[in-house]
Amino acid sequence: MLPLLPLVALLAQSPVTTTVTAEPREVRPGDSVLLAWTCPLVPQIRLEPGGMVLPGRFQVTLRPAYTTTYRVFDARPGGLELGNTEIRVIPGLALGEPARICAFDASARAVLPGEPVVLKWECAGSAKVRIEPGGLELDGKSEITVTPLESTRYTITANNAAGGQSRTVEVSVLGRLTATLPATTATVCTFEASRTVVKPGEQVDLRWFCQGNAKVRLEPGGLELDGQSSIAVVPDKTTVYTLSVSNLLGGSSRSVEVRVEAPRRVLTEKDLVDPEEAIKPLDRMDLSEALHWGAAKRDAAPEGSWTMRLVVSSRAQGLKQVARAAGPRTTEILVLPFLRKDGFRFWQACYGIFPNRAQALKAWSRAPESLRNFSKDALPQRLPEPPPKAAEAAASRE
Repeated sequence: MLPLLPLVALLAQSPVTTTVTAEPREVRPGDSVLLAWTCPLVPQIRLEPGGMVLPGRFQVTLRPAYTTTYRVFDARPGGLELGNTEIRVIPGLALGEPARICAFDASARAVLPGEPVVLKWECAGSAKVRIEPGGLELDGKSEITVTPLESTRYTITANNAAGGQSRTVEVSVLGRLTATLPATTATVCTFEASRTVVKPGEQVDLRWFCQGNAKVRLEPGGLELDGQSSIAVVPDKTTVYTLSVSNLLGGSSRSVEVRVEAPRRVLTEKDLVDPEEAIKPLDRMDLSEALHWGAAKRDAAPEGSWTMRLVVSSRAQGLKQVARAAGPRTTEILVLPFLRKDGFRFWQACYGIFPNRAQALKAWSRAPESLRNFSKDALPQRLPEPPPKAAEAAASRE
């Protein structure tokens, strides 16, 4: 029996190849493009740019603002690139024929209040279609369901760079309402991420719920999705995702930021004693990096060590003040987390690591004058434990 080949080898040897297509391949800025792919041996792919995790056989509508190469990767960690295609955005592309409305009709011209009516249209030429009332932009060959509460004249206007055309159709509403049937603007009720802080390559689920019959657009990526759904993304850098929704009466949008933390390098003993390296996170007011350095120094200290606490603060700007006051003794500064009794998280700047309280006070009396003037109320204390250990210790005393 032949040994099983890894998936990468199967992909390389399989006669069924991955296909990535775009129609059209060249557009003017803001025009729609249909991007489709078929990856028979991969259940999920990651589409870049955007980091969207989507089925292995799927298609999406995009509106690129500039020439973009869309790439399809195996969605699993470390997945290989499976295919790509370039969509060229050309501002000076030939205009072609003006948009023309070939047909615009309603499934019914007279209905009772709140009954659904399907509006259908077909346009010639690459076009954007705007329907009023509501100002909703749709495709040049599509349909939409409306539920008029009163007699309404619907107008569609098809436009492209070469020109356009409008047509109208009137739907009469008979009788009076027997119940209140509100017509509401499409609203993003909820939009949230399963995690807002991740490491590079980690997956995040974006979920949303929208009120009203709506089309949803997710940026970055320009994907058009339904109003009650979710999608997985794999951001490679800190990204603000924006969900926009609209219907005939208007729309709204919401955003959520997913922060991608840079991988922390392992600090060596040489790093911890190098003044030029030690001052960087303080001088840049990078609190996250300063806490990383403080934890490395604390973890390297003998158990039962003491230190001098200089200041407790919630403002990152204070890090630069500590660095300036410490001067050449910056390598002696530890920035550690500080959890107040009311649950608020602050940070504390400490000076030195000493075997006992007496040694800490003696060393403080010899500290640079600028540092002692900066923190005249410095207090000796045992070197704070990491938050999990401190919580366990508190629990054991109860």
